[in-house]
Amino acid sequence: MLTSDHHSCHELIDLLNDYLDGELSATECSELEEQLRRCPDCRQLLASLRQTISLLHHLEDEPPPLPPALEERLIVQMQQRLRAKINDRNAQ
Repeated sequence: MLTSDHHSCHELIDLLNDYLDGELSATECSELEEQLRRCPDCRQLLASLRQTISLLHHLEDEPPPLPPALEERLIVQMQQRLRAKINDRNAQ
């Protein structure tokens, strides 16, 4: 598992998902948490992964907003199509 040399950071990357999913043994958790206490870069990596996972979960709940220009173009296009359908029905 994790060693006490500079390779620990690289080893940690492979374990973070399992750590967040609660899939590591107690020993692995203890070693990983010790590395997190010692290394600010590893803590930042964990925080970034947590934030990414949170954003992904949020996206599953609600689609991201459209860029304003695209939204406006879509509205204009839908209005034009609706008017065309209404005009076609009235012409019949």
